Amino acid sequence: MPKSGSKINFEEVLDDLTTLLDKDQLDFVRNILTDMHPADISDLMEHISPEARTKIFRLLSPEVASEVLVELGDAPKEDLLDELGADQIAKMVNEMDSDDAAAVVAELSEEKATRVLEGVEAENSEDIQELLHYPEDTAGGIMAKEYLVVRADDTVAEATDELRRQHENVDQVFNCYVVDKENRLVGAVSLKDLLLNPADKLMSEIMDREVISIPSDLDQEKVANIFQKYDLVAAPVVDANHRLIGRITIDDILDVIDEETDEDLAHIAGTGEEEILEESIFKISRARLPWLILSFVGEIVSAFILEHFSSTINQVVVSAFFIPIVMAMGGSSGQQSSIIVVRGLATGEIHLKDTRRRLWREFRSSLLNAIVIAALIFSVVSLWQHTPDFAGVLSGTLIVVILNASLFGAIIPIIFKKINVDPALATGPFVATFNDVFGLLIYFSLLTFSFHYFL
Repeated sequence: MPKSGSKINFEEVLDDLTTLLDKDQLDFVRNILTDMHPADISDLMEHISPEARTKIFRLLSPEVASEVLVELGDAPKEDLLDELGADQIAKMVNEMDSDDAAAVVAELSEEKATRVLEGVEAENSEDIQELLHYPEDTAGGIMAKEYLVVRADDTVAEATDELRRQHENVDQVFNCYVVDKENRLVGAVSLKDLLLNPADKLMSEIMDREVISIPSDLDQEKVANIFQKYDLVAAPVVDANHRLIGRITIDDILDVIDEETDEDLAHIAGTGEEEILEESIFKISRARLPWLILSFVGEIVSAFILEHFSSTINQVVVSAFFIPIVMAMGGSSGQQSSIIVVRGLATGEIHLKDTRRRLWREFRSSLLNAIVIAALIFSVVSLWQHTPDFAGVLSGTLIVVILNASLFGAIIPIIFKKINVDPALATGPFVATFNDVFGLLIYFSLLTFSFHYFL
C-alpha cells in the first residue's frame, strides 16, 4: 500500500507516539511507524525530545532509518548521530546515495567517521571519501556518484544493455551521459531517444552535444541559479579536465535553495541557521551574541553622539522628540535597499557590473521617497509645534538620512560580494547599527549648523 503523508493527523499521531513511548510500548510505536512515509517520521521526530527521538530511531529498519536521517534538520541529526553507534550508522550509510552518505559522515568526529567507513561496503566507502574532499557548499560537495554513463562508440543496443546493468545503482533516471575513451563528457541521451532509435545507431549519432555541465568547484548557489535558468532536472558534474565525475539532481537543488534561504534569513536576523530546532541554549546564545554585541557597540556610539550634541538638544528641546523618526526612517530605508540587492545577487538577477546602474536607480527611488516623507514631516511639525523653520531643517535632514541609508544599504552587499563575503551579512544588525549611528550624526550636525546660522 502506498505511503502518504497528506492524510495523517499530525497532532494526534504525535500525542499517541509520546504516550506510547512514555509507557515503553515499543511494539505499538513500531506498528504506527510502519505505515508512515520517512519524511513524515522525520517531521514527527523534530517535535519530540532527543531521548524519544533515539528510542524511535532504533525501531526503524536501516533502509527507512537512512531516509529519515536524510530528512532531519541539522541540529536533531547531530544529536542523533552522537547517540548512535558506528555500526548502526554504517548500516544506514550503506542504504544511502553517495551524496547523502557523505553529508552524514561529514557530521561525525574523525575517529567515528573512520569506524563508520570501515563498516561500509568498499565501493561506497571510496565514493564517500572522494566526495568528502570537496567543500560542502560546492557542486562537488552536493553531487552524487550514482549516474548512468555509456561510451560514444556504443550502439543503442550496447547502451541499453549497459543501462540494464547499471540501473540498480541509480534511483532516478532522467538521461544517460556519454563519454569518450578518456571519460570526458561529450553529450547526453534521453531515455526517449534511446528507445526510439534503431539498435545499430551509435551514441555519437543521437546524443545531444550541447549538454550543460557543472564544474565541480562551482558554488552551490550558482549551481541552483543554473538549474533555474535552464529548467534542469539533472546535470552532470565535471572536473577541470571535463571528465565526468558525478551528477546533481533537482532534489539536491531544492535542498540548496532551502539552505541558502535559511542562511540569508539567519544573517538578516543575526541568528543561527538551525536555531529553530536547536536544543542547546549555549549554541543559540553563541549564534546571537556577536550580533547583539555589535548592536550594543553601535548604540554606545549613538549615546556618545547624543552626549556630544547635548547643548543642541538643550537649546532645541523639540529636536529630541524626532530622534526615533530619524533613526527609523534611516533603518527602514537601508534594510529595504540591502535586502533587494542581497536577493538579486543571490539569484543572479543583479551582477557586479550593474553597480553603477543599481546605485543610480536606488538614488532616484530613494530621493522620491525622501521627498514624500519630508513633506509629511514638514506638515506635521508645522501644525503641531508651530515651528516652520525647525520643520524645514528636519525635513531636509530626513532627505539626507534616507538617501545615505539607502545608498549604503545598496552598496555594502555589493562590496561584500566583491571581497567574497556573504552579502546577507550586510542586511542585519550591520546596516541597522550603521544607520542608527550615522543617522544621529547627520541629524544633529545639520541641526547644530542650522541653529547657528538659521534658527
